Amino acid sequence: MKIPKIPRCLSPNVYPEVPEGGWGWAVAVAFFMVEVNTYGVLKTLGVFLEDLMREFKETNSRVSWVISISVFVFAFTAPLASMLSNRFGCRPVVMMGGFLMSLGMISSAFINGINEMYISIGIISGTRNSHKQHLVLST
Repeated sequence: MKIPKIPRCLSPNVYPEVPEGGWGWAVAVAFFMVEVNTYGVLKTLGVFLEDLMREFKETNSRVSWVISISVFVFAFTAPLASMLSNRFGCRPVVMMGGFLMSLGMISSAFINGINEMYISIGIISGTRNSHKQHLVLST
């Protein structure tokens, strides 16, 4: 009777030296900062919910759609960010994400209605979030 060999994926990987060259802590700190900025921007809209409702004279559900759209676009465009990073590299993709973040946040300062906020923060800022997320996950 032959004893089956344990697949390599089930055994522990033991490295004689650090595989990433000792920069794992920098990746962990960068990922933490990306997460703070990504989810921090999305969650701060909840702090201003009452003010946004009063400013736009809208209901709670209409204003809450801004965050919902942004989270949906964030999750939906993550595969696109991966494909673009594989094709063009991480730097141009993350630079484009920074540009989209700036565009979305600056344009949201000049909006007059909640529908415009759906576009500026919901779609534009949601798209940039997936690009930033991919930067850290690909390193």
